[in-house]
Amino acid sequence: MACFTYLSLTMSLISCSTSGVSISDGKAAAVSAPGTLSGKAYRVTAESGSGVFPSTGSFTVVFLSSQSWYTVKGDGVNFPDSWGMYSYSSSGASGTVKADDSIGSEVVFSFTFNTAISGTYVATSTADVNSRLSGTFTE
Repeated sequence: MACFTYLSLTMSLISCSTSGVSISDGKAAAVSAPGTLSGKAYRVTAESGSGVFPSTGSFTVVFLSSQSWYTVKGDGVNFPDSWGMYSYSSSGASGTVKADDSIGSEVVFSFTFNTAISGTYVATSTADVNSRLSGTFTE
């Protein structure tokens, strides 16, 4: 009986498909980073920070749908509000944002998408070579 249940479950996984993400051999297909961030908003949470970055807190970044501008709404404690211009590139599940921030430094975010709308990131700043921020994000 257990063998039949396992076989049935395995066959279900092989033939299952959800929202364009196919499941094969019991594993989900690779997630791709979006081709553009235009018009998207992400909630970014800090889990570790050093240098100019705080070690905790969160902010919301909105990538405007016209031009390459973004705005940041900080949490009012650890992250201030800011804005700036950005460039974005993606490859596979990774996306890279280079942001010229109004606070006065260039920040580079390296995103890894674990799902179509969330994942982890690491950021560095030109303001201090020892600056590093990491955590999670979700759309």
